[in-house]
Amino acid sequence: MAVALFILFLLNLSHAESIQRALKVYKSELSDPERTHALYKALNYRCLWTCQDALRIEDFEELLRDLHHHGLKREDYAVEKDVDPLLKELLLTDRLIKLSYHLYHGRIDPREVFEGWTLPREKDLPMEKLKNLVEGGRLTELVKVLSPESKEYWFLIEQSKLYTELSQYPWKPLKIKGVLKLGDKSPCVDELRFRLFLLGDLQSYEPSDVFDEELQLALKRFQRRHGLEEKGNIDSLTLKELNISPKERLNTIHLNLEKHRWLRNANTGKRIIVNIPSFELFLMEDHKVIIQSKVIVGRNYIEDFRPTPVLYSGVESLTLNPRWYVPKAIAVKDILPKVKKNVDFLRKKRIRVFYAGVELSPDAINWRALGEHNFPYTLVQEPGPWNALGRIRFNFPNPFDVYLHDTPEKYLFKREKRAFSSGCIRVEKAKQLAMEILGWSYRKLEEEISKEETRTIRLERRIPIYVLYFTAFSREGLIHFREDLYGYDRIIGQSLFGGRK
Repeated sequence: MAVALFILFLLNLSHAESIQRALKVYKSELSDPERTHALYKALNYRCLWTCQDALRIEDFEELLRDLHHHGLKREDYAVEKDVDPLLKELLLTDRLIKLSYHLYHGRIDPREVFEGWTLPREKDLPMEKLKNLVEGGRLTELVKVLSPESKEYWFLIEQSKLYTELSQYPWKPLKIKGVLKLGDKSPCVDELRFRLFLLGDLQSYEPSDVFDEELQLALKRFQRRHGLEEKGNIDSLTLKELNISPKERLNTIHLNLEKHRWLRNANTGKRIIVNIPSFELFLMEDHKVIIQSKVIVGRNYIEDFRPTPVLYSGVESLTLNPRWYVPKAIAVKDILPKVKKNVDFLRKKRIRVFYAGVELSPDAINWRALGEHNFPYTLVQEPGPWNALGRIRFNFPNPFDVYLHDTPEKYLFKREKRAFSSGCIRVEKAKQLAMEILGWSYRKLEEEISKEETRTIRLERRIPIYVLYFTAFSREGLIHFREDLYGYDRIIGQSLFGGRK
């Protein structure tokens, strides 16, 4: 009775007074009362939904219908029909604010997932854009206006639509034993042929149980899109990827759309982008790729997990002919077991041993008595072609003590999966990257390196570096997927989908 009388009282006030009073009374019912109040204030507290000439609730509901393509759930923004008119007015605006924020910034804060994520975020919504959409009655444009503008984001939206359709097909696991290759004949071949057709790797489908050249080319394309060696035959790794359902792929696409919403301010200027799952580095200038290089990232072995962290920072200097001050964890895990077998390992690798700043002879130490909790020494590797950091190190501040660097182990770049480091990022084209950053010629760089002196060169202007984790992306107009190398997608999925993934 009291609530009914209060509502009757509100209705007798002007619309502006009613809205202002209702914002106070129903504050606890709103998910974002401050921003909801701010929007009403910007619009002089006028009624937005439930008055004459107001926004059409149908337009808002239409907006919600396609949200699943963005990886957002309609029910997170829907308003119950059977609520008091004034409360419904506020709830609709509140949900509009909530949706706008999620489109503009992302549903989850990346800092809750990644410790090293220090990319500055805009503190609030572009309220002026939202106000203009509301005043102009252009609610149906909201998703387009507030979503990321990048081509990559909208490419993934189209793939979201495609994989939504694909998820309607039954996706039974292909059961192929052994290796299936060119020239083989088997009922499994026709199943493979149809699957590659559905995925777009085979242009047309005609039933056949013969593994022909057309099928081999389609399989190679599939392998390329999934970061596998392009063998053109079915092995266990390829079969595993083929059996991942469209629904799982759709979740992966939605996770990566969320990651793009975190990067609204990261698409202009000169910058370095490392994508961990694809083992690649890009030096970008606005939308142009200046250098593309293979990289080696941190290990993902269950028994020896050393992930490369996702982070944002800025390259401030380059070190030529760097010394390597071996981190204690690497000294104990990797070097100590080899020294216990043969102390000459240290001399071969030009590694010196120090205790409290004093150099010691490796032969004077009882290495067999040392271990993880008993290792008081500092190991330093001298500059040179043997140095684990190669000839160049790219320095940027971060809490993980990781950096980009050259490497003497060039042969590892021939591998498709390159998760071999202890967290740092080894760059195949380290010299080209240094030349571009410093503005030096190849001859100038080689002259400086040949001096064999350790030298750090500070940059006049730091270059932003983004170490990212995209497991779905476009390449030459095709969708590519990569392994969730460190399980980060699983963590993001738990926050984003609430266990749906």
